[in-house]
Amino acid sequence: MAKHFLSKIAVGTTLGAMLAAGAAAFFFTKTKPGKAAVKKVRALVTELSKELSHRLSQMKKVSQAKYNELVDEVVDQYAVQKKVGKTTVTDLKRDLKSHWREVKKELRKK
Repeated sequence: MAKHFLSKIAVGTTLGAMLAAGAAAFFFTKTKPGKAAVKKVRALVTELSKELSHRLSQMKKVSQAKYNELVDEVVDQYAVQKKVGKTTVTDLKRDLKSHWREVKKELRKK
């Protein structure tokens, strides 16, 4: 049950990040290259959410430090594979890490 719960948290966290990134990108980039970038970021965030969910479900104990390390590791791996720019990587890491309080609250409830 704990593994299932952690995967739901990870999916919710990354979906929140995806929505925030997608909304900002939609409103601030209406050019053709901007639209292509938005599509690329959305696909990347979907893949990231699956990977984070999988790895979180395998962890026995989740602390803020471990969560942050996991975010750094996964985002860095995808940045290299997908050739993502430094600004996007920094923004994704910051946004995903900012959700720790929500994850922590959910962990305390269970």
